[in-house]
Amino acid sequence: MSYQLIKETFPVARKQHRCIWCGEAILISEKHCHEISKYDELQDHRWHLECQEAAAEYFMAGDGPEFSAYENERPGMKEGAC
Repeated sequence: MSYQLIKETFPVARKQHRCIWCGEAILISEKHCHEISKYDELQDHRWHLECQEAAAEYFMAGDGPEFSAYENERPGMKEGAC
């Protein structure tokens, strides 16, 4: 199995979404990551920005590529973040 990033954007949410990492809501007007990728099958995920960063660290540490969707801890908001 190989991972292929197809498209990554950073929109402002026009409706509420659910973060693939922590399972918490991505609120209307919140900037987030929208990722379309392929890992066996086409995937369409949305991430809080801090959750995307935590996931990248998780994968770089060799703890992945598998993880339990919606079951990871949301990192604390960074100081000065909107």
